[in-house]
Amino acid sequence: MPRLIRAALSKSGVGDPARASSGVDVVGDIAIVRLAEFSSPEKKKVASALLSELKNVRVVMEQEGGIEGEFRLRKLRHLAGERRTLTLHRENGCSYRVDVAKCYFSPRLSTERLRIARQVKRSERVLNMFAGVGPFSIPIAKIAGASVTSCELNAYAAELHEENDRLNKVERLVTVIKGDASELPRATKSKFDRILMPHPSEADRFLPTALRMAKAKATIHYYRHVLGEDEAEAAEGLREELSGLVPDAKCAVRKVREVGPRWLEMAAEIRVRA
Repeated sequence: MPRLIRAALSKSGVGDPARASSGVDVVGDIAIVRLAEFSSPEKKKVASALLSELKNVRVVMEQEGGIEGEFRLRKLRHLAGERRTLTLHRENGCSYRVDVAKCYFSPRLSTERLRIARQVKRSERVLNMFAGVGPFSIPIAKIAGASVTSCELNAYAAELHEENDRLNKVERLVTVIKGDASELPRATKSKFDRILMPHPSEADRFLPTALRMAKAKATIHYYRHVLGEDEAEAAEGLREELSGLVPDAKCAVRKVREVGPRWLEMAAEIRVRA
């Protein structure tokens, strides 16, 4: 939402909007900004302007640095509004309890989540290897009516996932496994028609596990952050990576979004051989 940060900077009188490194992520009623280029007094002014600009926002937090650690968390600092990190987020007809400080969640993947849910057939068995609070799994169950198994290492996120299953009335379709995705073959003997791997920084490490759990002719949705000047270069890099991991599989590659200068999030749909 670049226009929102520009409007807030203009309203606050802080100065040139070009100084801001990114836009605003709004999760429920919490706005998250990156303002490393500004002084502390300037940050407070921008945060106050955002509260005024966004009528549905009650909290403004600053993200310091990138996504870090095995749970992929943001380091957040309170700037304005209520002092909390738990919120209720709504997208694609679904509702999610999210703690933005303790669980990974990106509102920028809303379109991707809906895209995947619309591909799934009711008869499919779906595995989500990195489920978080459920934003990929729940719309699949709710929109497609398919059975979903979700795995999540972060115990608190897994608990929120189960709460969100009940909130969206899909608890009979979704099973949450709390633990490391590499242990999935021990946790369930099931094989799956479709497997999601929305962990771009480590998906390659878990691909052998996904292949073990895939049915013949299954689809694996494999996400990676890839360096490239443009989509074509990033796609070539992802195909080269996959040629060494699954040389006999068919792969359709596409861009999901830009995540930084010359860094793109790419998705490969890997078709497992019969």
